[in-house]
Amino acid sequence: MSKATVIAIFMVVLVLGMVTKETQGHTCVDYFEVTLPDVCEANWCTSDCLKVHNGKGTCWQKFCQCIYDC
Repeated sequence: MSKATVIAIFMVVLVLGMVTKETQGHTCVDYFEVTLPDVCEANWCTSDCLKVHNGKGTCWQKFCQCIYDC
């Protein structure tokens, strides 16, 4: 194989690897607003996030932050 062919194959493998890396493991964030109690309840936040997005919920005063894999 010539040097140009080896470099071309290497570049194709490199680009395909970078594209695959960008689409895997991307993290998304969603927010649920708390309406009834004035403060977010950890159990409600965790269960809603798990039910809706199969993710991890964290309370922040009046809203629930849900982090999940896209």
